[in-house]
Amino acid sequence: MCVSMHLDPMKSLSLALRRAASLCGALALLSHAVAQTPIILDPPPGTMDGVNILDDNTAIVQLRAPGKSYVHLRGDFNNFVINNSSLMRKSTDGNLHWMQLNNLDPDVQYRYHFLCDGNLEIGDPYGTLVLDPWEDQYISAATYPDMPSYPTGQAYWQQTVFQTVEPEFGWTDQNFQRPPSDRLIIYETLVRDFDETQTFQDVIDRLDYLQYMGFNAIELMPVSEFEGNLSWGYNPNYRFAVDKFYGTKEKLKELVNECHNRGIAVILDIVPNHGYGADPLARLYLDGDGSIAANNPWFNETARHPFSPGYDYDHGDPWTKEFWKRVFDFWMDEFHVDGYRVDLSKGLTQTNSGSNVGYWSQYDQSRVDILFDYGNHIWNNHPGSYVILEHLGSDDEEMVLANGGFMLWGKMTQQYTESAMGYDGDINYGSWQNRGWNWPNLVTYAESHDEERAAFSLTSFGNASGDYDTKQEATAMDRLEMMHAFLLAIPGPKMMWNWGELGYQISIFDCLNGTFEEGCKLNEKPAPWEDLENEHRVGLAKTIAALNHLKKTQPVFGTYDFNVDGSGKGKRIHLYSPDQNAVLVGNFDVIPMDIVPGFPYTGTWYDHFTGEEIAVNDLGNAWYLQPGEWRLLLDTPLPTPDTDGSTPIVTNVGCMDEAAQNYDPSAEADSGTCMYVTTLELGLDGVEASPLGVHVAGSFQGWNPGGTTMELGEDGLYRASFVAVQGDMVQYKFINGNDWGQDEGVPAECGAPNGFGGFNRELTVGSADAVVPAVCFGTCESCGGTITPAGCADGDCCGEGTVWDIVSGTCVADGSVASDCPEDLNGDGAVSVSDVLQMLGAFGDVCE
Repeated sequence: MCVSMHLDPMKSLSLALRRAASLCGALALLSHAVAQTPIILDPPPGTMDGVNILDDNTAIVQLRAPGKSYVHLRGDFNNFVINNSSLMRKSTDGNLHWMQLNNLDPDVQYRYHFLCDGNLEIGDPYGTLVLDPWEDQYISAATYPDMPSYPTGQAYWQQTVFQTVEPEFGWTDQNFQRPPSDRLIIYETLVRDFDETQTFQDVIDRLDYLQYMGFNAIELMPVSEFEGNLSWGYNPNYRFAVDKFYGTKEKLKELVNECHNRGIAVILDIVPNHGYGADPLARLYLDGDGSIAANNPWFNETARHPFSPGYDYDHGDPWTKEFWKRVFDFWMDEFHVDGYRVDLSKGLTQTNSGSNVGYWSQYDQSRVDILFDYGNHIWNNHPGSYVILEHLGSDDEEMVLANGGFMLWGKMTQQYTESAMGYDGDINYGSWQNRGWNWPNLVTYAESHDEERAAFSLTSFGNASGDYDTKQEATAMDRLEMMHAFLLAIPGPKMMWNWGELGYQISIFDCLNGTFEEGCKLNEKPAPWEDLENEHRVGLAKTIAALNHLKKTQPVFGTYDFNVDGSGKGKRIHLYSPDQNAVLVGNFDVIPMDIVPGFPYTGTWYDHFTGEEIAVNDLGNAWYLQPGEWRLLLDTPLPTPDTDGSTPIVTNVGCMDEAAQNYDPSAEADSGTCMYVTTLELGLDGVEASPLGVHVAGSFQGWNPGGTTMELGEDGLYRASFVAVQGDMVQYKFINGNDWGQDEGVPAECGAPNGFGGFNRELTVGSADAVVPAVCFGTCESCGGTITPAGCADGDCCGEGTVWDIVSGTCVADGSVASDCPEDLNGDGAVSVSDVLQMLGAFGDVCE
């Protein structure tokens, strides 16, 4: 019997009820005469699963469904009929079902689904727009304008949609340069809770604020289609479709584009470990009780580890790997995202640990191989992209992954929170060096979406002594400033949970009705933007913004030479580099203490946050710090940042330099993101130029070895220019050819570690257009070339009676032989006092 039920609009329809609805629909479909004998014919070579657009009017649709006797393709293109015309052809091996569609209208969005063996209706696993008969009614037209209607009466499960010619998005992020991975400051964001309308537009509207805060990457929790509307997104189904509750795919592209235009990278949280009930690849092969059937090619019958929710993907299967590699490529190609945070990466294993968590967490070479297979695919197809693993595994396995190029989540919630609360918290393990890793690939965080909020713990359970109470708001915000200083100062990438900069103190378990329950963890939480009127929290935000700015722009905050003294309640961090040094010292206790800062040398130091100039004469002197007091000392004077919480944060910021490429005349304050042209020069110095051309690849263009051609000038030097934000650290290599293997070997003495045992060239973009002096290919030596000033080819750049000499690079007397020593003004073969007198004698002359 088919039943009608009233549903709570804030909850998803259960899978069981959906199956019942689908069964009713399938029974209705069976009342038709169903064609069941497909034509056996292989699809054209190169046809892929999903929709293959051949031209504006033609497409081939293909479904991989081994073991299915026949499949009908039903949609607007055939009025959802079920007859011989809707019966798909079947490949000779029985794995593929396909159909060519002709006479399509490029302006029409076609709704469609597959009907397998007459009783199973699924959408296209590769569909990029999904229509849901249960959830779409709760999505407003403001969020998703002109959403195609659901084909009621023709279908009973999710439908997918395609169009042969989709509107082109106007990308303007061509000059975006991904921030160096070791300088990432990631803002983890749940679109659902970020602001009132729960949409991508909410995030777009706050980008000026995030830019002011200094975050150079946003990590979006899952945005592909998931069960229901109000989820965290870790119950996904259709992997190529944007969840419509957040907005259109064009709006997501706008968000990425606007981020890139502000120098902010976008990282997607992605869930390859498992699928949920509506996942079409799972539904193709289910047993009667809803569990995965033994013949499902993509999923394990039973999960291979104890923490797998939903249906567990079999990542040992080549079809699964093929599917996920397409997923990884899709979001980078279609949406320009810069990388992924791979959820539950420790679950990508075929080693069956059953319910044994300890066994699951042990080193697993098969899992390492699976992850590197995916990682290498991503890096080969999208050089310079980020791959961050939520692994939380054994030290030895994480070390192998980190040393191979992956970044990994570094959970330090308990340690940092207990420190802020005034208890013993050891933060030493927040350092990648203290973990024994070769490269700064640890994404350390004190808060994430999955952890209790530090401000809640601090204001609820913080320590106290006498009149000093960490639970008081002003004191708590001061201590959170100190906590973030000791988080952000450790070199390497860092992450913060959204609103952490405002001291968000609603518990993750708050049911918002006076009770606290584990079951409320995933519930919606209110946004705290009114806290931008709270001076204590604004002061916290401004302090974090200042720390972020240091981390992005100052050389010592990217050093490999540092130490963290993070145990006990008196903590210190020391950063060393040839050009700059820093000492961070803090008292996390609730009583005063003496602590020796540990300056590396005597001399003048500068308190960055007060501007105080300090003369250090005795390296053994102890400082008497009050509870919660911290100091950041640099040996280079810098402007004192604004941390005054009584004045508002100005978010209408932009580039105020008229000479910059992105000058914004409407900006009220300078954002520090002015973009300038940098020109690189290269000399081959006897090395034969490749017939494939000379190129440069770097972080400014995605490390594409053949993407940026260097042009040969008349002076024998090769040049290429790029546009980047002032203060950005750019790494690059020259390539004599157009592919890897033809790149130069950069010597260590003039290179920066590339994370793979070699070195790249490195520069910091200045505050004006600049030309980097020419270097010789594969060396640290300069290559002067034979630079001819503009106009010299016409003979009009030198004074009367002189001509330009290309050998010496100077103007010489007409007919004379160029001197190897242009400073020898009188030509006597030596630079002497007479040459100086000759110059002084001409001082004040006007040259016409």
